[in-house]
Amino acid sequence: MNFKLFLVVLGALIATAVAFFLLNVFQDAVAERVYLSDTARERQVNEAYEELAKTIKRYSVKSTDTERLQNWIKKQDYVHLMVYDNKSISFEGGWLYSPTAPEGTESETEEKNEVEYDESSPRITPETFNEDLKNRIIDFNDGPYYVFIDVFREQHFYRIMFFVKAIVCMLTLIGIVLIYNARVLGRVIRLSQRVQTVSDGDLDAVIEATSNDEVGLLATNVDNMRDSMLERLKNEQEAFDANTQLITAMSHDIRTPLTSLIGYLDIIKSGKYNSQEEMDKYVDTCRDKAFQLKDLSDKLFQYFLVFGSKEEKELEVFDASILLHQIISEHSAEIMSYGFTVDLDYRIEEDVDIKADVSGMRRLFDNIFSNIMKYADKSSHVRVHAIEENNQIIVRVFNAILETSRMVESNKIGLKTCEKICKDMGGDFSYRDEGPVFVVRIILPVYKEIEEGGSEEGDPQEASSVVSSDGGYKTPMSERITRDLTDEIERAQLRG
Repeated sequence: MNFKLFLVVLGALIATAVAFFLLNVFQDAVAERVYLSDTARERQVNEAYEELAKTIKRYSVKSTDTERLQNWIKKQDYVHLMVYDNKSISFEGGWLYSPTAPEGTESETEEKNEVEYDESSPRITPETFNEDLKNRIIDFNDGPYYVFIDVFREQHFYRIMFFVKAIVCMLTLIGIVLIYNARVLGRVIRLSQRVQTVSDGDLDAVIEATSNDEVGLLATNVDNMRDSMLERLKNEQEAFDANTQLITAMSHDIRTPLTSLIGYLDIIKSGKYNSQEEMDKYVDTCRDKAFQLKDLSDKLFQYFLVFGSKEEKELEVFDASILLHQIISEHSAEIMSYGFTVDLDYRIEEDVDIKADVSGMRRLFDNIFSNIMKYADKSSHVRVHAIEENNQIIVRVFNAILETSRMVESNKIGLKTCEKICKDMGGDFSYRDEGPVFVVRIILPVYKEIEEGGSEEGDPQEASSVVSSDGGYKTPMSERITRDLTDEIERAQLRG
């Protein structure tokens, strides 16, 4: 805005100079036409001589009657009078203008006849006097005298134009600056009105930036604040709606097993069973319902643990091949110990980094593999594909769904938790039901650090086998993962 104000002031000065120049041109044109032309000069001088002649005749004025001549001059604006003869100057007074002499000082004029004063010569010599418009011989009461009259009526016009030019130039300079200030003030007032509208509750009122100066930047920042408030309110509303739906769904999911649990316990307490086997059946059913409630409470705890935390997780840099290898191996070994068959296609090479939260990663795969154990069909293979491509780690998990599992209503708390965990780590989580197969996809961005030399860490190795230092070939990563996975399964079976 300071630079713009400088330009405005500079423009105002230029406009003032142009106005001053145009007024000078106008002044010269008017003065030339009305006061300085030959016709105007002749008319003004003739009028002055006529007035002088009338005064001499009316008051019998002598050439030495200074008082009378002074009174006449006072009545005549901008007139210079000189009365003289060959011997001396009898009277000189009035308005005297000289381009080089200060106003009101005496100066010679080239238009006055030059007379050599001599006491021995005649007082006037009409035969040698050059009579013209301004130089004439006038009869006073004490005889004829040489008279010189000049009129400077244009000086009155110049004085008026001086004040006109001063006022116009001042108004031009101040007016342009005031107009600019009024526009800035108007934008500030409009911005204040829009902010007041937003503060009154109308968050949809857009605050537009109409300029690139400080006021426009302020409007942009205020509108960004409004957008942030809208986004926050939207997120809060979405969270409120999601929590409301979750509470409604959880209320139904908890009420159903809880009602059954209470009913079976009442039967056991009242002894309304026919045999010990029937009572054991009721006890087993109660135990299943209790574990079902525990599972729901665990999922609810995980949900609020992920969504209820307002603190951002501090992500750390890990080697993706090691971290994912360990997590996937542990969970694969666990479900294989329960009779599932896992087909693993692992193509993440070493030295590929990701930024992740370890506890979040474990919670993510806990949800995925616990759902497999509950809803997947053991007769079909569980396929896990992990690959690095286009600077992304992509993990896909495929499993067949039991027909009986499709009849179970699910509130998808675990899947929502997985989605939030991936989002917090800068990735993406998606799932889809492809008929008999349920597919989960996890995407995590590869982390690359720029070194001082300009090279990047974490560039993926494209070859499936790597040359070792002794000239041989290292075991491909997928083979090592399969071998480690087998060891995990054996250890799990021994623990079982």
